[in-house]
Amino acid sequence: MPGGQIQPGARMSGPPPMLWLAWVCAVVTIAYVIGAPLWAAEYPMMTDFPFHTASSSIFRHYLDPGWHFHEQFVFRLFAVPYVTFYALAAIFMIALPPLVATKLAAALMISLLPVGLMVLCWGLRKSPLLGLWGLVPVWGAVTHWGFINYIAALGLFAMALGLALRLAERSSPKLQGFLVAVLVLLFFTDVFRFPSTIAMLLVVALVMNRRVDSIRGVVIPAAVAAALFIAWWATSAEPLAAVLGWFRMPDWSRLPDAGRYAFDIFVGDDDAQMFRRVGLLFALTAAVLFVVAVLRLRSWPKVGWVVPAHGVVAIAILLFVGLYLTLPMERGVWWYVFPREITAAIFLVPALLPNLPRKTWAHLGFVIWTAVAIAPLAEHVADVHREFGTTTVHFRELVRELPKGPKLLYLVYDHEGSRATSSPYVHMPAYVQAERGGWLSYHFAQFESSPFRYRDESDPEAEVPPETPMRWEWSPQLFQLDQHGAFFDWFLIRRKSSADTLFAADPSISRVAHFENWWLYHREGAPAGPAGKRP
Repeated sequence: MPGGQIQPGARMSGPPPMLWLAWVCAVVTIAYVIGAPLWAAEYPMMTDFPFHTASSSIFRHYLDPGWHFHEQFVFRLFAVPYVTFYALAAIFMIALPPLVATKLAAALMISLLPVGLMVLCWGLRKSPLLGLWGLVPVWGAVTHWGFINYIAALGLFAMALGLALRLAERSSPKLQGFLVAVLVLLFFTDVFRFPSTIAMLLVVALVMNRRVDSIRGVVIPAAVAAALFIAWWATSAEPLAAVLGWFRMPDWSRLPDAGRYAFDIFVGDDDAQMFRRVGLLFALTAAVLFVVAVLRLRSWPKVGWVVPAHGVVAIAILLFVGLYLTLPMERGVWWYVFPREITAAIFLVPALLPNLPRKTWAHLGFVIWTAVAIAPLAEHVADVHREFGTTTVHFRELVRELPKGPKLLYLVYDHEGSRATSSPYVHMPAYVQAERGGWLSYHFAQFESSPFRYRDESDPEAEVPPETPMRWEWSPQLFQLDQHGAFFDWFLIRRKSSADTLFAADPSISRVAHFENWWLYHREGAPAGPAGKRP
């Protein structure tokens, strides 16, 4: 009744039912947008995913003699700390097949993107549900290249920034512990996202210094992170002069191509139209929230640190745009370097949205609206992945032809069959190592990009394949049987026409299987595949 008091027994404890429903819908949306394309085909249509699966299998079966990983690899978990993804998948492999386990681990890593943005919005004293818009870049170009570590690191970056902003407002030992844990996890997920994270923590300390009672809550985790990074740099990284050589003068001509580098994932214009539709719906959402903020004057928290806190997010966006304009496309073994940064910049933009109205029905309506906006994009991506799956059915048949622990040389001449702009076939034979163990002719372990490397040839336990030149996987025409084939007993070729001529000089090598454009050859005298009729 007006002017009366609510009796203790009548008070609600916990969030209202509509808010609970909003969160349930948010979780379902995240699961669908990430899961639908990832599980649409047996093999995900991502360029590097086969090697992620193989690397995870190395973690899982390193001590299993039948897999032959111990005689090939030695770990360097601190020198190249890309550990989180592979360790998580290896744990899942205890109970699940390699491919299923790696898919599940990838889904959890990718989910850090929207979850991280939710934490950032929470750190800005706004509804975390705004972070649902972090799903937009989930299936962009970076993910289709298979850069799962980078995607997860972006989510962890946003998470660290959100926690730092809360700590800048009011120090809390518990939040400090969470921030330190996130920073350590980020270090072991993608160390190259680590310097920009430390830099932004320092920006938080500087910008918020005179607007809060204490910034010690931010400085202490930043100091811990800086010490970890310095220890890594001192033992593993390139000299500072070499790193500075990565940067160039800003290339402003890249700005018009930002959308292409972030979202050009398929051949044709369908993907561009889908992302354009999502962009228009996001702009409409932003406009409505700004109007509500102006009319009701309640959407932004009324504390003095709000404007500078959003300024910190704007600085982070500008930092990533600057990296996009100045970094090269290729640096050593690293490819697609500068285009990744525009995805990072776009990812942070939803954090600048005004807060949602306080009504719980508005939160539920926002989640439903966001799901309606983004779900068709995920459905479109899933359809294309499903189409790709029809071209890999016979590859599974070939994998079954191989024995445990094969010495496999593979060459991919033919990259056609999918609508992806980046070939999903180039590393597919790495699934053989993931499921059967053994050796591969080309492996990421040869370069400075994996948390393990090949053993030194002087090591008495070593049995490693011969070294291949840079970009070997994209240059099958470099193959010479006498130079590159002696170590291997099995040869898997993807080519439109017969590959018999490649092995004509060695009569001990004969074709044992052919499915469409996959050709499998075997050296006589080497261990044969499973018993049974061969095609």
